[in-house]
Amino acid sequence: MASLLAMFVGRSIPTRGYIAGKPVSRWEASDSDNIDIEYKNLDRPGRQAWCGECFSGPKGLALKALILIVIFCFGLVFGYVIRKGTCPGESKPLVAVDDGFVPIQQDYDDEIRQQLQERISHPLNLEDSIKTITKHLPLSGVGQTNHLLYYTRNMWATFHLDTATVRNYSVQLMYPNYTMEGVNKVSIVTDNETLFETQTNETNIHPNYLPFNAYSHSGHVRGPLVYGHYGRREDFDKLKELQVDVNQTILLIRYGKIHPSNKVQHAEREGALGVILYPDPYDYVGKHSGDGSSGYDTSGTWWLPGDAVVRSSVRYWMSGDPLTPDYPSVDDLPRLSNSQDFLTSLPVFPVSYNDAKRLMQNLSGRDVPSDWVGGLNVTYKTGPGYIVSNQELPSEVDLNVKNEFLFREIHNIMATIHGQYEKDHYIIIGAHIDSWTMGAIDAGTGYAALMDLIRTFSDQRQTGWRPRRTIIFAGWDASKYGHIGAYEWVQEYEEQLTSGAVAYINLDAAVRGNYTFYAESNPLLYDIIYEATKTVQCPDGDHNKTVYDEWQERLKDSSFSTEHPWIANLSGDSDHSPFQYRIGVPAMSTAFTYNIKEYPDLPSYPVYATLNDTQEYLQTYIDPTFNVTTALVRVLCDIILRLSDSAILPFNVTGYQHIMERGMRGLKLYESQLQDANLRLDLLSSAVNNFTSTTREFQNKLASIEKRNMSEFEAQFLNDKLIRLSRAFIHSGAVLSQPQYRNVLIAPHPENLNEEIIFPGIINALLQAKVDTTDRWKEEVRKQFAVLVVCLQRARNIVTESYPTESL
Repeated sequence: MASLLAMFVGRSIPTRGYIAGKPVSRWEASDSDNIDIEYKNLDRPGRQAWCGECFSGPKGLALKALILIVIFCFGLVFGYVIRKGTCPGESKPLVAVDDGFVPIQQDYDDEIRQQLQERISHPLNLEDSIKTITKHLPLSGVGQTNHLLYYTRNMWATFHLDTATVRNYSVQLMYPNYTMEGVNKVSIVTDNETLFETQTNETNIHPNYLPFNAYSHSGHVRGPLVYGHYGRREDFDKLKELQVDVNQTILLIRYGKIHPSNKVQHAEREGALGVILYPDPYDYVGKHSGDGSSGYDTSGTWWLPGDAVVRSSVRYWMSGDPLTPDYPSVDDLPRLSNSQDFLTSLPVFPVSYNDAKRLMQNLSGRDVPSDWVGGLNVTYKTGPGYIVSNQELPSEVDLNVKNEFLFREIHNIMATIHGQYEKDHYIIIGAHIDSWTMGAIDAGTGYAALMDLIRTFSDQRQTGWRPRRTIIFAGWDASKYGHIGAYEWVQEYEEQLTSGAVAYINLDAAVRGNYTFYAESNPLLYDIIYEATKTVQCPDGDHNKTVYDEWQERLKDSSFSTEHPWIANLSGDSDHSPFQYRIGVPAMSTAFTYNIKEYPDLPSYPVYATLNDTQEYLQTYIDPTFNVTTALVRVLCDIILRLSDSAILPFNVTGYQHIMERGMRGLKLYESQLQDANLRLDLLSSAVNNFTSTTREFQNKLASIEKRNMSEFEAQFLNDKLIRLSRAFIHSGAVLSQPQYRNVLIAPHPENLNEEIIFPGIINALLQAKVDTTDRWKEEVRKQFAVLVVCLQRARNIVTESYPTESL
């Protein structure tokens, strides 16, 4: 514990700058204002002591010594009293009653919940946070972003928190080359001339900013163009079926369906020279803005304009700093000599759909399947090559990418309110601060929600309340480069977090629409989300409905639940990844979203990761008065309070049954491969049934507990069990080809980082059968099968109170 707590211990926290209940705006002060208090020795003319003769001579010296001793003793007593009453994070002593029985000292209080939610009443705070984060482009590792991070830390230092610190890491980031001319572009060329070059109107607004794909290889390649649809494995299989050879070609691939890094990974396996990524208007504009015959009219709408360029990372491994993939990037530690083993060898570059249309015009080759046709208003062909009037054109595509690896210091901002009874158990709430572009929605809305949560809980501290468990607030840096800030922190404090972290709450593009509430979560946390949304009114003004009621009406899926709204699996590409997939901490991500049923092909809100993601866009099309963001923060207040104050952690362990049933159904699709590996599902099915039946019994016991008859020690004993349960599924090196993930129950799909799969070790090994010409995959499947069965037994032992000594 010492090292984790030492991280949060800073200097004394100034208390000026924030008035409880009053909006705080940084725009009322100049950028040069320093929130830290600097004490100076003010020299003033002295004057003669009124009793100077009393302290002269030997008697004076004795008198001086006596006075010093009295002052010293008084200081010791006074310091002890002050420390006992006000020392940050001082654990409260347990109070026993008759016969030494110590009753539960603190539990969830609905009155505290109401007080917290009532404090969320100043939209100006939220608007100010959005204005702050969009003042400059918050790209990680640059001066303007560092200024924002330290401004945020200094603001936190004015709140009533126990600590507010910055944790620094030196990591390898990538930026486009700003000095070389003629690079970072795509062209159509012949031997004699250039027929077309990509461009972006965005750079007229921000000439110092160039589009790029982070961790793309730098290179200059030329070859025929092939249209690769979404770049999924099945898309490459279809090209082979159409007899289109992608080897030594440049692929034009649409954003969407799977993570960009997986698109590039598939292209590299097929021998491509390079990849061009673009947002197809079929996905980003849809049927609501014209037929595309003369370009899409997106003015006055929330749809993506034709000149917008979507940025992304194309890194294969999300494991923190590329040169320290399995340990924290702190000072003086050795690093790998290069990171190429974890990165693509292909140059990759993003273009707008206006430019993609020009690249697709006159493409030759075969007709594409009907579901491959997009919205560019051109005839979609596979390529390779170009043709006009039935004559083949001697033209190719030239892709020139020049990016630079640079070491940069990144900064995580951390703040804590220490718990008074379970100080070594942590509720962690995090939002990333960096962004590819202006980032009003991503990362602005998550940042604004986090800032208001800190204000609210800081204000509550002034009433004398302190949480039962420690609350940690985190502002992550370098998230867009592969969640580096979150990974580095988890790797550095892995031992303490493994034993003490209760849950992680992620805020990522937290207000991406205003249609309904939306959640992704570990199944242990489902009930907490449901109960919290029942305490907050709808943001659309209908006082007869709660957020839960509207969510139930608009986002229900009977295949998920007949009683409750749908909760999605977590996406692997966010800051929860190191918590849930590396050390087994259950995580959730909450947001308000657009109508995802009406727009199923929209990868995210339309202007995600473009320079069009501005405060004006947010307030024009999504949240004009910040009512939606206010509702979200109120929901989050109750989620945090339930996790931090409930005497018994409000986990529902029967939630595992839902995902395990889905996992077993998924494995039945591979039954023939399992038989080839001499495996039957009966063994695993039996282990799953034993575990789920045990969790039902355990949950029934929890529900029947009379807390007034329960001791504090018994409550903490149960909480330790609930925390350890999710850790039972952590097994080092368990997931083949993805050793950065250790969770054998849930982890990102090996062919789509945006998709979470169940039983990832087994699924990953079975997928290898498609490319493995030997029988090695069978050995890996058997190993993963055994590991999962053992982990299920370990989890069952935890809830059945089965101890090692019982077998001795």
